[in-house]
Amino acid sequence: MKMFKEAGYEAEFFKKLTDNADFAQEREIINTGLKRPLWWSVKNVRKGEPSLNTSIIKCTSCRQSPRVQKACFAMLLKAIKKARRSKKTEKFICLNNFNGFCMPVVQGGNVYGFIGLCHISEQLPGQSIALLENFINIVAKDIQKELELSKLYETIRPRAIALSTVHTIHRLISSTLDLDELLPRIARLSIQVMQANRCSVKLLDPERNILVPVTTIDIRTKRKLNPKELRVGKGVPGKAVKAMRILKGRDFLSVPLIDEEVMGVITIYDKVNHNAFTQFDQEILMTIAEQAVIAIKNAQLYREQESLAINSVKSLATILDTRGPSAFIPRTAFVRIVLEIGKELHFSQLDLRCLRCAALLHDAGQIFVPDEILSKPSKLTGEEYDLVKEHPAHGAKIFEPTKYLKPVIPIILHHHENYDGSGYPNSLKGEQIPMGARIMAVVSAFLAMTTPRSYRVTKTITEAREEITRNSGSQFDPKVVSIFQKVIDRKEVLAIVEGEYASELAQVPTGSDIF
Repeated sequence: MKMFKEAGYEAEFFKKLTDNADFAQEREIINTGLKRPLWWSVKNVRKGEPSLNTSIIKCTSCRQSPRVQKACFAMLLKAIKKARRSKKTEKFICLNNFNGFCMPVVQGGNVYGFIGLCHISEQLPGQSIALLENFINIVAKDIQKELELSKLYETIRPRAIALSTVHTIHRLISSTLDLDELLPRIARLSIQVMQANRCSVKLLDPERNILVPVTTIDIRTKRKLNPKELRVGKGVPGKAVKAMRILKGRDFLSVPLIDEEVMGVITIYDKVNHNAFTQFDQEILMTIAEQAVIAIKNAQLYREQESLAINSVKSLATILDTRGPSAFIPRTAFVRIVLEIGKELHFSQLDLRCLRCAALLHDAGQIFVPDEILSKPSKLTGEEYDLVKEHPAHGAKIFEPTKYLKPVIPIILHHHENYDGSGYPNSLKGEQIPMGARIMAVVSAFLAMTTPRSYRVTKTITEAREEITRNSGSQFDPKVVSIFQKVIDRKEVLAIVEGEYASELAQVPTGSDIF
């Protein structure tokens, strides 16, 4: 059995038919009743004639000479032409008076090819030919359905992947609004969906006309990549941005990120299977890019709002500082040490931002405490101390209407709780106290002891550290104390503490220590 390979649907259909296992079994059944029959097949050719060669002719007598061979081919071509016109099985007499027939494979009025049988010494009954025709028609219909389903799947698959990609990116957008987290996730998704080795995302700096690399991932290497900035118009990404259109090559696919104007570009390189990027790949990356634009724009808007909120917090902290340095501990050192401990505890970026805001605003409630109490040079009375202890609740109440600061409120409210439950305002203990509040309790106590005050002896840094350690497990969380001691050993942190210590010492303010 031999079939000439042709491109296209007809070739695929006819190959599946001639390679079909059931058809092979049917041939064996027919062969048992005949003496060495010769089967042959040829795909239909719409223009010109089928090209037959000697490989499909097994009969020795047909290869005796070029003249005999030519006569054999002419006889077969005549039978094929007749069967093509009639679309019915045509019998013929081959060389040496052997019987043969040519059966067209017809589906939906189209002739896909021809199956022939010759070198038959017996007269093949018409009923047997009819049975073979019916069998081939049944097999052909099944193959046609299979191919149609396959084509339908190939048509639907890109849309299904596109929908899945949209859903996945939607989940990415919902999970984070931090560009530093979002863009690497989009790059990894692109690599996974496109089955590529490398993906880069660059954002446009319109003032400099430069593409700034924000994330580049290559699954072929574990080392950190440091791509350089790229001028618009240079390289594949730069050309895609300048032309504001997709660029596709065998080993790259670059899609500009466009909202009202170009925002950047996403580029993938090198298929894992070394194949070329296809139109299907282009459609999928376009879908990813469209969703990425939405995600990036949302993240940028969030970053702008966040920056505005942080600046508002800083402004409020500055206003609180004008109340007088006696009411507060050194703010720069306090924020720095608190954040360093948070990093050691593997706080997320969001948690660190909340911790920073809490560190800046933790004593905002002191504005409700009378100045004469805050600046009192002697020891506070019980009633005065009760007023001071209300400041965390006052601070929390100030920020309740501010949605951005809601995660910060529990830290502000409970930063005077003690680990053993002896603190205020709610006598929380252990894990009941927010971790941010436990961190601030240690740092504020340390800075309160090392900040000069006229009404008590100021402790040295070493003495204050020893005091913190002595109260580990009672006033302070032992885990936080351990990390605090490690952080305070850092030269850059110690330099800030000593610098602010010198500044406070020069002022020698008076006032009540509420820590």
